[in-house]
Amino acid sequence: MYTRMNETGFSQTMAQLRPKMYRFALALVRRHDEAEDAIQDVSASLWRRWAELDAVRSVEAYAMSAVKNRCLDYLRSAPVKIGEAIQPFHAVHEQTPYASVEQADMVAWVGKLVAALPVQQQMLIRLRDVEGYELSEVAEILDMSEGAVRTGLSRARQRIREKLLKQ
Repeated sequence: MYTRMNETGFSQTMAQLRPKMYRFALALVRRHDEAEDAIQDVSASLWRRWAELDAVRSVEAYAMSAVKNRCLDYLRSAPVKIGEAIQPFHAVHEQTPYASVEQADMVAWVGKLVAALPVQQQMLIRLRDVEGYELSEVAEILDMSEGAVRTGLSRARQRIREKLLKQ
């Protein structure tokens, strides 16, 4: 990604990654304040070691992995209350009011189904299908093989599909 990380490069990289890091953290912890704390902690940690980031193959994957680890630590220490608001995926294009409401309902339902998956499958779905990371990047972020990522995604999508068909 970079030949040499400097302070300016670090700041620009973090500014570009912040929205993805925040969405991923929020999807995992489901609390705005905890997602912000996770991003701040990870950013501060990376800042203290920015000169060492030259040795990292993908700063983005490294940062996302750090966010994942920080959020999992939080989830282990303070379980999230069931029933907290789920952040829906947002539609971008214009529609009729009826279609917008119908789509919002479907998105909310799928969001609930994703939130009901095991944490590992949630992360796979969010990184690949929501954030759009390549399989190799997801594997690096989650410290998994690409085959395990494919299998996990397949199982997660199958669970969602089955629950949608039951409704």
